[in-house]
Amino acid sequence: MAEEKFEKAIIEKLKSEGWTYRNDLSGVTTKELYNHWRDILNQNNSRKLEGVLLSDNEFESILQELNTNKTPYNSQLMIAGAGGIGTIPLTRDDGTQLEIEIFYADEVAGGHSRYEVVNQITFNDLEFTLSKKRRIDIMLLINGLPVAHIEEKDESLQNQWNAFEQFQKYDGDGMYTGLFSFVQVQFILSQHSAHYFARPKNYKEYNKDFVFGWRDDENGKDVNDAMTFIHQVMGIPALHRLVTVNMIPDAANDNLMVMRSYQIQATRAIMERMRVMQNNDFIEKEGGYIWHTTGSGKTVTSFKVAQLLASMPKVRNVLFIVDRVDLINQTFENFQSFAYKTFEKRIKIVNSKQLKNDLKRKNSSSYIYLITVQGLDKAVQSGLVSDERQVILMDEAHHSASGDSVERIKKAFSKTTWFGFTGTPNFYSDEINQVKTSKNISTHDIFGDRLHRYTIKDAIGDGNVLGFDTNYYMPDIEVDANEKFTEQELEKEVYTSIPFRESVVKDIIDNWDKNHSGPIEMGIRKPNQFHGILAVSGKQAVVAYYNLFKKMAPKLRVAMTFSRNEDNGKGTSDLQTSLKKAMMDYSKLYDTENFLATKEPERNYLNDITKRIAHKKPYNRQLTEEQEQQIPQRLDLVIVSDQLLTGFDSKYVNTIYMDKILKEGMLIQAMSRTNRTIDKNAKPNGRVRFFRKGDLMVENVNNALMIYTKGGNDELSDAEKTHNDSDYEKLFDDDILAPKMVTQINGLQPKIERLKQIAGDDFSQIPRSEKEKVEFTVLASEVNQKIQRLVQQGYELGTEVDDVDKYGNPNGNKVSLNISDIDEFSALQARLNDVNELLPPEKKIDLTNIKIAIDIYTHEIIDYDKLVELLNEYIDETTQANRDAVEEHITPMDDENRSEIEDVLDRIEEGGYKEHFNTETLQTTRTKIRSNKKELKLRRWSADHNANGNDIVSAYDLYLPGMSLNDNPKLSDKIKQLENDLNLGFFETADFEADLISFFESLK
Repeated sequence: MAEEKFEKAIIEKLKSEGWTYRNDLSGVTTKELYNHWRDILNQNNSRKLEGVLLSDNEFESILQELNTNKTPYNSQLMIAGAGGIGTIPLTRDDGTQLEIEIFYADEVAGGHSRYEVVNQITFNDLEFTLSKKRRIDIMLLINGLPVAHIEEKDESLQNQWNAFEQFQKYDGDGMYTGLFSFVQVQFILSQHSAHYFARPKNYKEYNKDFVFGWRDDENGKDVNDAMTFIHQVMGIPALHRLVTVNMIPDAANDNLMVMRSYQIQATRAIMERMRVMQNNDFIEKEGGYIWHTTGSGKTVTSFKVAQLLASMPKVRNVLFIVDRVDLINQTFENFQSFAYKTFEKRIKIVNSKQLKNDLKRKNSSSYIYLITVQGLDKAVQSGLVSDERQVILMDEAHHSASGDSVERIKKAFSKTTWFGFTGTPNFYSDEINQVKTSKNISTHDIFGDRLHRYTIKDAIGDGNVLGFDTNYYMPDIEVDANEKFTEQELEKEVYTSIPFRESVVKDIIDNWDKNHSGPIEMGIRKPNQFHGILAVSGKQAVVAYYNLFKKMAPKLRVAMTFSRNEDNGKGTSDLQTSLKKAMMDYSKLYDTENFLATKEPERNYLNDITKRIAHKKPYNRQLTEEQEQQIPQRLDLVIVSDQLLTGFDSKYVNTIYMDKILKEGMLIQAMSRTNRTIDKNAKPNGRVRFFRKGDLMVENVNNALMIYTKGGNDELSDAEKTHNDSDYEKLFDDDILAPKMVTQINGLQPKIERLKQIAGDDFSQIPRSEKEKVEFTVLASEVNQKIQRLVQQGYELGTEVDDVDKYGNPNGNKVSLNISDIDEFSALQARLNDVNELLPPEKKIDLTNIKIAIDIYTHEIIDYDKLVELLNEYIDETTQANRDAVEEHITPMDDENRSEIEDVLDRIEEGGYKEHFNTETLQTTRTKIRSNKKELKLRRWSADHNANGNDIVSAYDLYLPGMSLNDNPKLSDKIKQLENDLNLGFFETADFEADLISFFESLK
């Protein structure tokens, strides 16, 4: 479809969603938008300006203020302002000082806010480009500020991801300065694809991993239709909220984040629940809960909810509850980083005594208080009561909301509404969907209805977290004992025995390099690139394993930790002595402060451990192996009982070793310590290795994953649900569990064979044609990534694995990857880099994001600059060689597009085109050729259907791709006229409409 026709359709859809199209401000230079903004400033500030319009000098001083917006983070703070009004300071010519209002964050679809669409704006004075001139597709203006930039791509001409590269180029050219520094969000639209992302702080920071699609809240499906996307995301008030409420300023990184669809929808659900209560003047204690899987960004969502609730006029304070002391500081630091300057001082960590004192004060503003559930319960038991309108937000709600404390707190806070956030809600069993749980109380019982969900299946599908590679190791001592011991005897005689624990330690040590090294790069795997967690059963086991590692693996850097809240049992003093000894070992190795001499030794020690394995400051330096020896930074393994199994995130943890029995929510929480995303060549999955009761843990893992992909019953009385016959194999189909090695090997074999056809059996040959070079680069990138995945799962190149039948059972055959060893794999990698370097810049593959590379290759697009250059060479010298060069370049085009360029070549040969093309004149020429061919098709269709050709051409002029007849009344009226002229019957009209629209859709 013609890009200009699609652009017109987008504008028409935006108009129907509340935007005003400014034709007089379209097709102009940026100067006109500056003048327009000046007019708006004069109008919106007329009372402050007392009827005296801004002078040239005053407007220039305002523009100078815009120069302080070096990043989108700066401009977001300027838009946010104080009290929901963004302002810019101004000293008038007469010395008067004013705050000029530029934006009204709270006036959504009302008040001073105006919403305008402009398109085809020319930037003719860009600082960092030789061309000095760029023309963009669409800008969305709120109060004259360009807050959103849209680039659309005609799917028949360009892959939509080219728009991403275009945005990056615009940024590098210096486009987003001055007035245009206010662009907060960038949109990529094609008819069947729609994405958005927060504008990065500079052109080097553009990352396709932070480009988001939209998920429909009604059916949970991705929204790919551009018009549906515009309706849900870009209408009024949705877009206004997106660039205000749904933006998160990240002070720690001087960056800006935009919330993803499920975060926005969850926030909206809670706020709507509160608004209904406030508008009807009633209070319910059970507000509801949000089920967002571990690793999906609950911290951002919960902060935004807390901030919005604290800003509601009838809410006195927000109490944000966590279940562990060690999470308080982590949460506080995140909340401080995400808060606007005006809100920072309204976020406080409190203990029970401080909370009692603070709630007695009648503060003018609402606060967000961070406290543990134990601290809040302690305050209540010491006499704290409140009849003011408070809101409690509870993190890790599946774990925090338990026991009698909740009932005590609910009774003491009589007018408080509770909302919960959890990645693993507690459910009742659901026999219909084959979900079995052991819970006698559900998250619903504590918090009320589920308001929004985003499951682990959703998050893995979106690429926000990784799936799991689970494996099971049963030491011989356990295998031998299973038949002769009872459960109690197994625990006493086997699992706490030295031989069993030694076999676990030996297994971890023997496979350490294989499990924790980085990807293979030119035959080398760097060791110790990832950390591990060993989760064991109880404090005694933590100490015992720590001592064994010190004895059996002195070179491995191991730490241990447990909390005072864990069950003490016998030998408490000995255990505390062992913990102190481990803390001293740690301080000596890493030359840290003496934690034992601090006021809170356990908390400070744990805080240092978590920063070290999360690579947070000051442990985020890239050290060489020599530096590591001199100033140790890396920590290899942390041994825990319960700590760090929930609420702790590090993308550098890739394996959790489990010598304990867990199930359901706690099992998913523990496994999820490993599934944060990083380079997928290095970490394709989170790895989980189980050391006891392998058969039981297989069942527990499968059951837990079924619960948290399908969900159970919130209430015992839940109605019947639609039966779903999915089985455990779907866990592999949905990438929740890593695919079996043999499946991956069988899928790779034909791709490797093709690579050898192109580059030789030893990968020593450079592919000859550019087309084969591109094919080799894309295919080799994909194969490289998939082999890395196999290696990270433990496959050794050159070895054989069991083949299986369609039911997954060994069939007696063996298969081996047809890359025999690391040397052959290194040859493939070397050739991949060589060939990629030989490609012209516009065809080089982004080797860090092969998914996008494959997508672009699948719909390979011709670079226009290169095409123009080749056509101009043919104009200069009309030789067969120059024509062949053009035809070689356009080979990947489809037949229709290739035919258009061949028409241009024919006209050049006939002498019809003598002037050199540029990208714009070539596009204009192609449009004329296409229009002529299109008109011929329209008239042929008219003749076939006995319709008037002029009428069909007129109808097509009114057709807008993606828009229904209901949204396009002009076309609807035209079709009715055609049907009347043809004297069609009732049933014939329906067929005629369907055939005509289908025909229009087929025209590119």
